[in-house]
Amino acid sequence: MGFLISVNIYRCLESLRRLKTPLYSTAEIARASGTTKARANTYIKRMRGKGLLYRVAKGFYSRENDPLAYASYLLPNSYLSFNTALYLQGRINQVPAIIQVAVPKRVRMEVEGVEFVSLPKKMFFGYAQKDYNGYAMWVAEPEKAVVDILYKYGKTVKEIEKGLDGRKIELYKRKAGLKRVDDG
Repeated sequence: MGFLISVNIYRCLESLRRLKTPLYSTAEIARASGTTKARANTYIKRMRGKGLLYRVAKGFYSRENDPLAYASYLLPNSYLSFNTALYLQGRINQVPAIIQVAVPKRVRMEVEGVEFVSLPKKMFFGYAQKDYNGYAMWVAEPEKAVVDILYKYGKTVKEIEKGLDGRKIELYKRKAGLKRVDDG
């Protein structure tokens, strides 16, 4: 029985790789392995024990031990923003300690290394898909990340804005309803 489970976890892992996503629910793992949720939980336990799968949150797992890879997949209608987006767009060099994900409503889910930042629905523009380690993720344009920072904190660091499209920042500020802000 143990040998059969070992063979099956590698088949399951190969099925998960073909899904082209870094994040899986228990139900998705059961479907990928062609088995029940109970058997999938056994596979999950074995894969985690071998370091092939990591627990991200209750009921969610990833083959990647990197929050940048799976953070934008945790919730629908979300995108990476703030310093996370600026880092991914090459505007800052320091890897953010916390991955910030813009979401349209409050979130109770807790994920180590990830912060969910609730923004009004009118703020959901100015982001596009970007490749990261073979995964397509939604990431704010640098100008939009600056506007998100202005919205949340009321100011930005002027150094970050150098080299960005100032007209686009102003357009995004108006679109977001930011009229008068202290730009740092």
